[in-house]
Amino acid sequence: MTTTQDSGVFTVSVSGEVDVDAVGPFEEALATALRSTAHCTIVDISALTFADSTLLGLLLSTKGAHESAGRALAIAGPLRPWADRLFTVTGTAEFLPLAEDLDAARRRAGCVGS
Repeated sequence: MTTTQDSGVFTVSVSGEVDVDAVGPFEEALATALRSTAHCTIVDISALTFADSTLLGLLLSTKGAHESAGRALAIAGPLRPWADRLFTVTGTAEFLPLAEDLDAARRRAGCVGS
């Protein structure tokens, strides 16, 4: 897990696995992003090797918290095939602000030029 804040953009990059046993640091990083002074949050999930419904729940609650706070959020890929299936089968692909890569995520969240 890494976090960076640069020019108004807070980026949380997660790798490895996200499940009920390993979600704590990821959850804290997303809470830190929301408390930061950045006006955009990008969640980079391109290096995830596995995730379950724990990831879906956390991303959905993060989206809601950012919307309530008036903060922009996007989730960056590229998505691995298993992640693409997870989001598609659950219907969350239509609801979450997914983007093909970091640059597309910045554009989707309106962070370009920030």
